[in-house]
Order: sequence, then structure tokens, then C-alpha cells
Amino acid sequence: MDKAFKSSFLYTISFISPRIKKSLEELNDNVIENIQEIRLRKGKPVVVVSNGDSSFLTSNSKTTYIVSNNCVIPTENEIIDTVNKMCGYSMHTQTENISNGYITLKNGARVGVAGTAVYEAGHIKSIKDINSLNIRIPRNITNISDTVFEYFLSNGIKNLIVVGPPNCGKTTMLKDIALQLSSGRTGKYYKVSVIDERNEISNDFLGPNIDVLSGFEKDKGISIALRTLSPDFVICDEIGGINETQRVIEGMNSGIKFILSLHAADLNELKRKRVFSVLANDGGFDTVVFLSNANKPGKISNIYKVEKINNEICFSKYDFNNKFNDNLVYDKAN
Repeated sequence: MDKAFKSSFLYTISFISPRIKKSLEELNDNVIENIQEIRLRKGKPVVVVSNGDSSFLTSNSKTTYIVSNNCVIPTENEIIDTVNKMCGYSMHTQTENISNGYITLKNGARVGVAGTAVYEAGHIKSIKDINSLNIRIPRNITNISDTVFEYFLSNGIKNLIVVGPPNCGKTTMLKDIALQLSSGRTGKYYKVSVIDERNEISNDFLGPNIDVLSGFEKDKGISIALRTLSPDFVICDEIGGINETQRVIEGMNSGIKFILSLHAADLNELKRKRVFSVLANDGGFDTVVFLSNANKPGKISNIYKVEKINNEICFSKYDFNNKFNDNLVYDKAN
């Protein structure tokens, strides 16, 4: 097992209450290296998600598909203890993040939080009675974007959207693209700005010519990067709002390249997304990379060239031999 990943895994689970942590840290290395998520729910078995498949943690450090008395079941106090540790025993420092449904650990691990919403003036102020945690295990995997860069180098640097379902490695792919661009692997040390709204990306692993704006809302972060950092590339994870989209278009009109990610399981779902429709109709985005929810993060399933022809958005599939085929037309009526 990769030592850096094992170290990151052990750090991530170090916040979990001791009884549960012990069962996790004594899992077989072959199991650990494939873990994507650990889900803790009050009064329910601990779920381990590996390669998109859910199983249950047992007290003797095994995983099983059968719910039994041998399964590890978190108590309310263990959930509270875990949350307190993750917040450094200072819940108020994470209030804003928790109100948005997550906690971020120092290694970039994102922990989804479920409980009861507390409203103030019509807005969620915080979450109380937390009863469920989804701990996503971060990975720094280098060179998974090599195929993307083979396309880049043979067809020119592009504005790019990385697309896929949850847990397919979109953030991992973006991190490796940032590393390759900023570390001279393409023949030039590009200036890269990363807008890291959820504090999932550390610049420790991203090369020497990179700026990371952590905790900024994406539209604000993009605006700051455009005004003050003069990037060659701006990278954003999980673009979604129309304000963010407008900032992206403004940046592209200034000659800056963007690399974004979007949630979509396939081409048809992508077509239905308003954000993609706006970006594609603007004409700036010319490449879409689809990832599959395969056995390893960052597995590329398809690359499409995007073109606007006769006011319709057309997709041409890249066949990895530097050729495009299967021209697909996006029917706006759909």
C-alpha cells in the first residue's frame, strides 16, 4: 500500500472514537487501500464504502454484507465525541461549514454531516443533534491525468470540464491536472489558481507555481483570482451556481483558461444541466472528460470535443488515437 495514503487514512480515522477507530485501523491493508468512505450513523452499523460498494464493519476488523451483533454500531456519545475531535473541541470554528453540511479536516478529508437544521432569519445557522457522518477518504494520486494531457498537448490547451458521478475521482483528477500544469510537466510552469471552497485541496502537493484560495465561495474566489493573481488557469471543483458560471465566462473572455468539475452520470444528464448549457452556448468550453465510477478513482471513460454548429451544441467522441467520431447533436428542445 502507498505509504502516503496509509498515513492519510490513519490521520483521518484518528478523530473517530477509540472503539470504532481500533476496528478500522486493524483492517487488512487490501481493504484499506480501496476505501472511499466511512459512514457513521447513531445506532446503525458502520458502513465501509469501497469501489462504490457498501459493506459493514465488524468488531474483529472485517467487512461483511450481513448485519449481525458482530457489526460495530456507534452510540450517540461516540458520534458527539468524533464531531468534537474533528472541530478541535471548538465547534464554533466550524459553524459555517457545519451549517453547509460538512466538516473539513486538515488533510482535505471532507466529512458530510446530517442532523437537525437550526434556522435563524430564514437561513440555516447550524446543525444540531448530529446523528450521521460520512467521512470521505482523500487521495493524492499522481499521473492519472496523463491521458488528458496527451489530448491537451496534441490538440492545444483547452477549457475543460471533468464530469462524473459521486466518488469517481473528480477532485483527485483536478488535483493532478493542477500539479501537472504548475510543475512544468507540460513544458511550461503555468500559473494556476485553485478555488477550494470546501478546503479539500492542499497546495503542498500541487507544484511550485500555484495559488490556493481556501474557503472562498467560488464566485468570490474566481473574482479575486482574476483581479489579483493573473492566472493562466483557474481550477474549480463542483461548479453549480449561475453567479459562479458568470464569473467563469468573464474570465474566459479575458483569455484565462478554466478547468471545472460537474456532477453528471452520463452525456444525457450533462445536457440537462443549466450550468453546462450556459457554458457550452457561450462557446468557451471545448472539452468534456467523463470519469466512470470504476475500481479506481480518475478512470476516464470518454473525452468529447464540444462545438457549437448552427446554434446547436455538438459532441464528438475522442477515440484516444487523436481522432474524433460519433458526432452527437444536443437537441435544445430536450
